[in-house]
Amino acid sequence: MKKKFLFSFFFFLLLGIFTHAQDQTNKSAYINKKLHNIDSLIKENQFEQAESLIQSTQNTFTFRANDEEQLAFDFRAAMILYEKGDEERALNSLLIGFEKLKSIPFSPLNIEYANYLAKIFFNSQNFDKAISYNKIALKKAKLLKDTVNITKSLIRLGSFFYAKKEEDSALIYFRRVTYFPVTPKTEVRISNALNNMGVIALSKDNFDLAKAYANQALEIKVKLKDTLGVALLKVNLGNLYHFENNYSAAIKNYKDAIRTIGKDESVDGLNFKKVAYENLSVSYDSLGDYQNAYFYLVKYDKVNKELTDEYLAENFAEVEAKYNLAKEEQKTEEEKSKTFRAQVLFVGLALVTLTFLILAFIFYKNYKLKEQNKLEQIHSNLQTRIINATIDAKEKERKTIAEILHDSVSALLSSANLHLQASKAQLNSKAPAEISKAQEIVKEASVKIRDLSHKLISSVLLKFGLAFAVHDICEKYSNSELELISDDNGIKRYDQKFEIKIYNIIEELINNILKHSKAKNASITLMERNGDKLLIQIIDDGKGFDVKRERKKDGLGLSHIEARVKIMKGVFNINSKKGEGTSIFISVPVYKSVKAELV
Repeated sequence: MKKKFLFSFFFFLLLGIFTHAQDQTNKSAYINKKLHNIDSLIKENQFEQAESLIQSTQNTFTFRANDEEQLAFDFRAAMILYEKGDEERALNSLLIGFEKLKSIPFSPLNIEYANYLAKIFFNSQNFDKAISYNKIALKKAKLLKDTVNITKSLIRLGSFFYAKKEEDSALIYFRRVTYFPVTPKTEVRISNALNNMGVIALSKDNFDLAKAYANQALEIKVKLKDTLGVALLKVNLGNLYHFENNYSAAIKNYKDAIRTIGKDESVDGLNFKKVAYENLSVSYDSLGDYQNAYFYLVKYDKVNKELTDEYLAENFAEVEAKYNLAKEEQKTEEEKSKTFRAQVLFVGLALVTLTFLILAFIFYKNYKLKEQNKLEQIHSNLQTRIINATIDAKEKERKTIAEILHDSVSALLSSANLHLQASKAQLNSKAPAEISKAQEIVKEASVKIRDLSHKLISSVLLKFGLAFAVHDICEKYSNSELELISDDNGIKRYDQKFEIKIYNIIEELINNILKHSKAKNASITLMERNGDKLLIQIIDDGKGFDVKRERKKDGLGLSHIEARVKIMKGVFNINSKKGEGTSIFISVPVYKSVKAELV
């Protein structure tokens, strides 16, 4: 039954983990889709819709301030602020977000934040800052081995240095892009780099080199089937030929550009046509062919009007769309407001009820815990008192037996020995051998009684006090394998009952050293502090032990010793680690000193 329960438990646990992982995957996919939609809206300048989508997604999920998802939404919100003209707030938001990203060094967001910061500083003519952030973006792209962003960063760095009129530095970064192999990931950037290198060559009047770069770029654009890219390069080639006064070649390239665009009526397509028509008009004019110059100027004017009309139409459509969206949003907000008020009321009542239940539960648990602690304290105190009462009784009994053996039995045996000696003297040589044997037996009994008396309680302790008794026990137990030393720091004599208690504690701890420690050296230090406290420190260099484990097992009698110290209102502390020896510290208040008993 137990196995079945465990199997079920682990099954549901694994199922829960799998479900959680699946939920996380679904959540990530949903968020990525929303971010993609927001990016599309920003690209189309539909900032209000993008802001609304950001807000609704953040209302759906709860993110921490430093979460990567939250920082992704913050990045889009900053982009919108900047595009709407609030540069200061946008910059502040991006800098805060970029600082938070330091805790996520491998996030691709580092590149996006650094690139956009570079863009803002570039647009404000702060080229050095722009270059600094673009270099950070390049470093992060290399860290992530992101070829696309590496080439993008190199292109931007080249453009920023070109804007600073540092053409040689710009050329270095553009050329580094061309070192990459031509792949679907790099061909667009390589083509752009070649085109930019051509522009730099043109600025230096190196028309042949400029045309070579333009033709290399053109090959890539043709391979990519990038119609507008091909048209742009054809226009650039036409410009190069025009600057060389080769107007016929220039006209051929401009016409090629127009043929490439064909029937593309998009805004970009029309703009390219407009530039090509204008350049054709200029080239024909330079040839003195004014008829064709006028013909293409008319075409230029026509396309220009189309672009203006299209722009106005787009503006009208955008205003109408914004108006309709505002109306829909107002209705939605009103519905949300009603729903929100109902939710707040429900959640408020639920929270009050939950808070009350939690407080009641906490109060009940605290009450039960206090009662349990009281019972445990009473039980602990009772155990301590029982242990000490037992030990006190044993100590008293041992002292009484020792006194009886010493004062009574020893005296009787001494008296018997004297009588036997007197009888032996009276009988002189006629004394039977049994009297001598009896004397030997009485002497042996006296020795054993004395030894037993000393085992029960140290005679040195009773006669000379704790300091001498500790010295004595150290000498007694020291041998070739263990050296025991003591230092009493000149302590005085104390109440005899107090000395017996302390001596028994020290003796038990020394027995532990002898039995378990495998120590070579041990020291016992006694010290009196302020006249009312006795400090005891026992240190050995033995094998040590796990204090917590031994307290639970109590194989060394530590709980008994601690109970005895506790009942004396003292402090007991033990420090030990395997292989590092043991240090024991005891501090007890001193009993009032009385005159020592003579034995």
